[in-house]
Amino acid sequence: MIKVEFEHNFQQKIMFQRFQPDSNCGSSKDIQEWRSAWTKELSSWHSPYKVLVDVTHLSLENDAQIKTALDLMQRFFQGFFLKKIVGFGLNAHSHHELLPFAVFPTREEAEADLGVRLPKVRDPQDFRSAITLQNFFQQHCVELSFHSKTTLESPQQVNILRDKMTNNLMQWHSKWTLIVDCSNLEVSSEAFVAFERLLKYLGGLFMKRAVGYAPLGKSETYPFPVFRSRHRAVADISSEGTSGGDEAECRTKK
Repeated sequence: MIKVEFEHNFQQKIMFQRFQPDSNCGSSKDIQEWRSAWTKELSSWHSPYKVLVDVTHLSLENDAQIKTALDLMQRFFQGFFLKKIVGFGLNAHSHHELLPFAVFPTREEAEADLGVRLPKVRDPQDFRSAITLQNFFQQHCVELSFHSKTTLESPQQVNILRDKMTNNLMQWHSKWTLIVDCSNLEVSSEAFVAFERLLKYLGGLFMKRAVGYAPLGKSETYPFPVFRSRHRAVADISSEGTSGGDEAECRTKK
């Protein structure tokens, strides 16, 4: 039996897969479960992507049928925009040689082979260029992230963020939800209240709510609910239901 978790880096177009402890592929049925779980994740993707797999906790039975099923699975996903897949956590006793892709001992080696781009060193004063906004109109979401570790230290920085988000919202005509990638974000006490005011301001521009994921540290606090992983944050907002982002409501909003 296997259980695999997924995370997505839409900026770098990389899907990350991680097997939970004691995952074992003992038959082609287990491969089919992996394939089905992976297929469900493709609903978030509309462009070519790469996959990085942590196989540390995955063991395979030394069986020719399993190898055949794995080969078929990889060819299947190559027909759905998969550009390359690489694994890490190589263990000779787990029969990782059956996997139809390269598996390296360490994550660093796998990322290098996959061509993962490290974030550029940026001028800390160039705060505006560190901000990235992605629009997902059909999912009625805007995702906010930062290229490198960023600390909101002043109301002035929050105002820069407000200006950039306001410009981005010129493309929106209906209700939306803000998703914040907190993996590089720290909010100081000096900027916390200003960030709360920003959220209130955005509420007047069709924003329904804000949620975050992947907090930078256990002790970090944010002016919105934060989940450990992106898929949990998305699941939380997906339960609300709303119209699509391409359905205009702005003319009816007073």
